[in-house]
Amino acid sequence: MKPMKNKKIMFFTRSLEKGGGERILSELSLNLSDNIQSTIVLLGDKTSYLYKGKLITFNLPFSKKFFPKLFIFFRGFLKFKKIINREKPNYILSFGNEPNVMNVLTKRGSLVRVENFISQSNTGFFGKFYNFLIKLLFNRAERIIVVSRGIESELVKNFGIKKEKIQLIYNPIDVEKIQNMSQETLESKYQKIFKQPVLINVGMLNEQKGQWHLIRSFKKAKESTKNLKLVILGEGELKPCLQQLIEELNLKEDVHLLGWQENPFKFLSKSTLFVLSSLWEGLPTVILEAMACGVPILSTDCRSGPREILAPDTDIDCWTNNIENGEYGILTRPFEIEKKFPQAGEPLTENEKILSEAIIKILADERLQKNLRKKSKERAEDFDAKNIIKEWDFLWEEEK
Repeated sequence: MKPMKNKKIMFFTRSLEKGGGERILSELSLNLSDNIQSTIVLLGDKTSYLYKGKLITFNLPFSKKFFPKLFIFFRGFLKFKKIINREKPNYILSFGNEPNVMNVLTKRGSLVRVENFISQSNTGFFGKFYNFLIKLLFNRAERIIVVSRGIESELVKNFGIKKEKIQLIYNPIDVEKIQNMSQETLESKYQKIFKQPVLINVGMLNEQKGQWHLIRSFKKAKESTKNLKLVILGEGELKPCLQQLIEELNLKEDVHLLGWQENPFKFLSKSTLFVLSSLWEGLPTVILEAMACGVPILSTDCRSGPREILAPDTDIDCWTNNIENGEYGILTRPFEIEKKFPQAGEPLTENEKILSEAIIKILADERLQKNLRKKSKERAEDFDAKNIIKEWDFLWEEEK
């Protein structure tokens, strides 16, 4: 194989801000060789992450209502086809539901990236409709990039996708960059928090991330570690609900919602334990980033990704019913996907009790913490961009 001269690659997604998939797109564009021409196309116009290449924005709004959503989709698709005809890319790599469908429909070098466990992430009318489109259209894609073995298994078993169409490429992280950024000093207003033991969670404040379970489990864990604090970085539609829950549990002095942070790594590196409370994932990049910062990891054993990272030699189709010591971190029983937000005074669920027990166990064992910090840094290297980027060689190489 040899590099193809003047090859054009197009990235297509909704936005380039505040998300795991968006961060991966950023890393991919920044790590492309200089002889590759890259174009980033956004359905919207928001950007937070750095990127390399030409940026094209459609400035289309987002809507949850059926007819506006359908109208916006067709407007986006027509704009997308015009851009393709003008730019003539060799490959188009899309991220997210609508961009993936538009990409497959163009039939031109379509590469679709699936980053969530589909049967759990796609719910409601539009989710079910998207699942139907996956079965109908995705075998037409040139290649389907998945970020975990769990997603690969689900696509084959539940959606009839041809296995030969699927390629597993884990999410890359820039370990050196993360470690350098993690050394940055915290602003004085945050330093007092981190003088105490700190649990940290990073992610959108939405149903998927399940932070209300973590807050409720945290209150129980404080019975054993009185000065324990919980920091959550991120924004999302559940922020008002989480703030109300914090007030109802009398945790205003102990739980800190610090919003989206441009440099989350300086917070991660100064934390005692990272806790992922997600109901579902794909391959949670934030676990890898926390590992690069040398933070011990505790995660729900949700579908999919955490088990592949923390216990890679185990069966991905199994999950723990209690607390499991993985090779690189601790797993706890996954939470059920439920629409009901907990009411004030509602007792802890069994799974919340298990999470709090795991938190208490780790905080009480300094030797375990030291070993987990070492294992985190060791595992992070497996996902370093300099290793993972090689898996994308097919984008810029051609046959001799």
